[in-house]
Amino acid sequence: MQVTGTLQRDAWQRAEFPPVENVAPGVWSVPVPIIGNPLRYVLSYLIEHDDGFVMIDPGWNHPDSWQALTGGLAQCEIPLSAVTAVLVTHVHPDHHGQSGQVREHSGAWVGMHPAEDAFLERRGNQGLMRDGIQTYLRWCGAPPSHREELIASRQHVGQMAPMVRAERLIEHGDLVDVPGLRLRAVWTPGHTPGHLCFHDETRDLLLTGDHILPRITPNISFYDMASNPLDDYLGSLAKLHGLQPREVLPAHEYRFTDLDSRLDDLTEHHRERLAETLDIVARNGGGLTAWQIANGVTWSRAWADLASFQRQAAIGEVLSHLLQLQARGLVTEADVDGVGLWAAPAA
Repeated sequence: MQVTGTLQRDAWQRAEFPPVENVAPGVWSVPVPIIGNPLRYVLSYLIEHDDGFVMIDPGWNHPDSWQALTGGLAQCEIPLSAVTAVLVTHVHPDHHGQSGQVREHSGAWVGMHPAEDAFLERRGNQGLMRDGIQTYLRWCGAPPSHREELIASRQHVGQMAPMVRAERLIEHGDLVDVPGLRLRAVWTPGHTPGHLCFHDETRDLLLTGDHILPRITPNISFYDMASNPLDDYLGSLAKLHGLQPREVLPAHEYRFTDLDSRLDDLTEHHRERLAETLDIVARNGGGLTAWQIANGVTWSRAWADLASFQRQAAIGEVLSHLLQLQARGLVTEADVDGVGLWAAPAA
């Protein structure tokens, strides 16, 4: 892998905000801050077409983020009214939070994969979401202190604020409906069920959202007990193998080339994480909760140093690996008084 977004990388290493950049003819990247998050910013992209611009991932819903987005557009000399379409790689708030404001100020339509729109429909029932999170946290074995801290932090940062639904649904292989641009959607489930990458076939650029990042591994958390998100993600990595675009434009960090080498690195990381998770379960005589297993996994920081939302992401990541191991017959799960216990299969 070779870094091409050197200004972005240098800013990342200095813990600074990267510049607005014209990354290719007719393509701009605008960093938008994520308030209170170690990822610091999302890269929103603008791609020119015959009648205006497509915007991909407008960013976090906050006054400072809105100022950064509109200020970045001004630097690019692109009026907000010229944005005709807002494409969403996935509906996490740091990507989709400002889509409604962009639509309101520009008249642009908002497009996403049907699975992301379906999630927004479920998310609209706040009571159901809140009760479901509490039940889920208890099933994971999270202590009451974590549950209270997580709920409080989600309310504080506005992660439960309403986000706009899709006006157009975009399926795998669709060309975005704008004139003079061949921008093809690639369905890459894993990070979320309806995550989309976008391949600018004219310029041979691949916009990867959170599916492929140059330095960190995107969080792969389970969707529900009927799904296997890690299997989805590994399949999505394989789907992109051999595409080898001229440049990869991720939603965080910095641009790079040689996609295949990064795909191989990510695949190997999950093989190692599967082996580590299985070892933790196998070494324990009785059943372990997802919380206990996550506490034993090697993270980039010590478990005690992780904030509540980081621990929650870690639990989801562990569960996705446990579900993959369960599908292979290497671990079992039993519900005991509303708590999920994971163990090696009986001999």
